[in-house]
Amino acid sequence: MLSIDELIDLLAVQMRRFLYDNFQSTENIYSAVSQTGEVTTHLSELVLSTGIQEGSTAKIYYNYPAFNPKYSTLIFKLRFDSIDDVFAFIGFKGSVSDPSFNMTESHAGLMINNGNVYFSTANEDPLNPNQQRTRIIGIDPTNVLIYKIIYNKLWIRPTPLIYPYFDGIRAVKTERAWTQPYENGAYPQMNKDHYFVAFIKNNVGSTKRIYLNHVCYGEEYAD
Repeated sequence: MLSIDELIDLLAVQMRRFLYDNFQSTENIYSAVSQTGEVTTHLSELVLSTGIQEGSTAKIYYNYPAFNPKYSTLIFKLRFDSIDDVFAFIGFKGSVSDPSFNMTESHAGLMINNGNVYFSTANEDPLNPNQQRTRIIGIDPTNVLIYKIIYNKLWIRPTPLIYPYFDGIRAVKTERAWTQPYENGAYPQMNKDHYFVAFIKNNVGSTKRIYLNHVCYGEEYAD
């Protein structure tokens, strides 16, 4: 465990940039929606909702490309209310345009497409742009999960499951440990500053939501 002095030295001296955001304030976060899409802020939570009209979208991003995945660690905590008939992306992205399933723009993030879960990266090489998607099996994104991205690797960590039980609640303990990393070795994202983007689009006439609880980012100085 770090001492207070060691923690201060790590964050204030050794990090080029450090961010912990639980959305108490959102003046540095921009949002964009289409059709019945909506972005709402609750205490320590951002909710991206498509609303009921098919093809609706909701997107948030920080207003500056301040995130370089080459030298950083990104951790975010979220859950989906459903992953069926929906496309979603959360992570690093080179621009703030709407993400797509086959995008070759430089990115690294969690991707949901019609019930399937992926870790997706792309290199944006002008001569040979390519994307790599690694399928993630055995997790339930409708539970609250914590995701960690370090360059071309993604880890996932569960949280205790809490649900109504008779006249109270019941908690099911889970092993609080990171999974083995999912690694995209073929087409990692570029060494440049990216945006942090969260995006969701419904593919049927039904509301789909992302509940984003916090974002934590730390970037080391480049060698």
